[in-house]
Amino acid sequence: MRKVLLCLSLLPLTLQVSAQTQIGNSNLEAWETSTSEIAEPVNWNSFKTASGSWASFGGQQMDRSTNVRPGSTGSYSARIWSRSVLGVIAQGNMTLGRIEMGSTTASSTSNYNYSSTGSGTYSEAFTDSPDSVIIWVKYKPTNTGAGHMARISTVIHNNTNNYQDPWHVAGANTIATAMVNFPYSGGNWQRISIPFTYVGTPSNAAFVITTITTNNIPGGGSAGDTLHIDDMQLVYVPKANFSSSSTNICTGGSVTFTNTSTNYPTSYSWNFGDGSPNETTANPVHQYSTAGTYTATLTVTNQWGSTTSVPVTINVSNPDDATFSYTQTTYCSNAGNQTPTVVDAGTFTATPAGLSINATTGVIDLAASTAGTYTVTNTTSGACPDTKTTSITINAAADASFNYPSNTICLSGANQTPTTAEAGTFSSSPAGLVFVSTSTGEINVSGSTAGTYTITYDVAGACPNSSQTNITLTTTPDATFTYAQGTYCTDATDPSPVFGAGASGGVFSAAPGGLAINTNSGVIDLSASTAGTYTVTNNIAAVGSCPADVETFTVVVNALPNVALGTFQDVCVYNPAFALSGGTPAGGTYSGTGVSGGNFDPAAAGLGSETITYSYTDATTTCSNTATNTILVEACLGLENNEIATVSVYPNPTDGKLTLSNVIGNNGFKVLSASGQVVLNGLVSNTANTIDLSAFENGIYVLQLTQEQGVQTIRIVKK
Repeated sequence: MRKVLLCLSLLPLTLQVSAQTQIGNSNLEAWETSTSEIAEPVNWNSFKTASGSWASFGGQQMDRSTNVRPGSTGSYSARIWSRSVLGVIAQGNMTLGRIEMGSTTASSTSNYNYSSTGSGTYSEAFTDSPDSVIIWVKYKPTNTGAGHMARISTVIHNNTNNYQDPWHVAGANTIATAMVNFPYSGGNWQRISIPFTYVGTPSNAAFVITTITTNNIPGGGSAGDTLHIDDMQLVYVPKANFSSSSTNICTGGSVTFTNTSTNYPTSYSWNFGDGSPNETTANPVHQYSTAGTYTATLTVTNQWGSTTSVPVTINVSNPDDATFSYTQTTYCSNAGNQTPTVVDAGTFTATPAGLSINATTGVIDLAASTAGTYTVTNTTSGACPDTKTTSITINAAADASFNYPSNTICLSGANQTPTTAEAGTFSSSPAGLVFVSTSTGEINVSGSTAGTYTITYDVAGACPNSSQTNITLTTTPDATFTYAQGTYCTDATDPSPVFGAGASGGVFSAAPGGLAINTNSGVIDLSASTAGTYTVTNNIAAVGSCPADVETFTVVVNALPNVALGTFQDVCVYNPAFALSGGTPAGGTYSGTGVSGGNFDPAAAGLGSETITYSYTDATTTCSNTATNTILVEACLGLENNEIATVSVYPNPTDGKLTLSNVIGNNGFKVLSASGQVVLNGLVSNTANTIDLSAFENGIYVLQLTQEQGVQTIRIVKK
């Protein structure tokens, strides 16, 4: 019976361990003693403390030995031996649990070792996940012929009471097993390493039971078979893993690397992939000074070995440069459109409201803008965005507008004087029209010659301006006119009236109301007009001996179709091409980077925000309109749910065989092709942790792992 539970092995360990990392007294140096004999190693049990209806037949089949393994720093080992009891071979047997002697038939299920979890004396609490167990043994059977083998079994199980080895090992309560049968080796010490096979969820581990016998067959062997045991040790090869604060940064930026390795690493070696010296701290912060793509890895080491993590790609980008400028800082509103010089174009905005600016190109429509001072901003949207601003002032151009009472003047009538907004100077061409005054624009009708003249009005000032109109001097007015078309869309170029030979304009009007028309020139402002059918009238009034003339023309103005485009969901760059939808009315077409035949291909578009345009033409009116929205294409190389335990897959890219690490429990998986077709599915676990893609064509695949917490999606490149 054990008197003391040792929490840690007395083996010299160089790593920090928890209280349940090693089996208590695994080096067998501590022994219980009595006045008559040495009984059992502390923490271990033999037939001396057996239970069951035949326990009284148990005898001394264990003692302390000074025959220790080569290189041992200890003084003792344990020796067990077999003997004949009532004609049955009772094997040497030692265990962390308790021996149950329930039958004289050796192979009976009434005989077993068990964890009495309600008793600290006959059970070993244990919650860790070792990779293997190492033990030194020296086996010498009485009959050294073939077929005589000793046995070691270590089983991690849950908190089920009276867990039996061997009868419960194949059941649902088993977490992991490490078992081996080994033969006679000439009576020499041998080091045996036994890997654990995990068949349950490691987090459910609660106890461990080890059974060591002089024969692998119940009742097998011969009386006098002996087995020495020394220095049992659980092995934990470190498992390298880490997370990074970001995988996309700008030059000069830093990434915080957080070690998430398991199995007690004692030293660290970080390779950041940029040629800098390796870092040995557990959680370094590294600055990347040069743009490029770098691969970071972590190698962890402890006394049992070292492993290197799955590499993580760090993308380092140069910052965008949103610098832009216009040729001037001050413009007159009639100076025409202004285009900026831009380093990296982004989205252009202006404050306050009133500046007509193209958000994509930064072109300013001065004529459509309100006079004032504006702050123009260019904001880029790359991996390392930038924002720059500049100031633009727009001054209103001089008002050079003027109107004569009619654009057709009778030669037998009186002089005609225009109305003006600002003072300026009139001129005309060709020769033949005489002004009473070029300041007032009054026409000396009797001194002028019949004909059609272009009259220009120039207004000086800080922002000079001019305007023109045609005036016809005649004795036979002709109001005949047309427009180039009878039907217009509201976004068409504003039409002017077309006059035949000898015809000219008088005063233009339209009925019903809703058509924006210049009464002097007859030009129609389509964008300012309401959709409808209008009768346009050109009225030349009778003056003097000149008769009146009135002509009409019908003009139809059609509104643009009401086109809309819904919001798109963000997509991953490795997602297959998909059909675009959401544009209304139906029957339009989609365009943009990555768009072909109505489908959007994320890989063709590339990472970033892409503008999708939906265009629709009304079959009846032939008027067209567009709507736009954006699709964000992301890398999506991490988890869909940050709370999911990360499973690492390597190598990636792969030539066929993938290995998964950090798999907890059984996980369903699917492998999808670039077109979204499931090409392979199955289950993976901590032990069955490989996926073979050798039979598939090279290309991009998506691995989906289904865990209790959600789904992890990993992009796989097969090359």
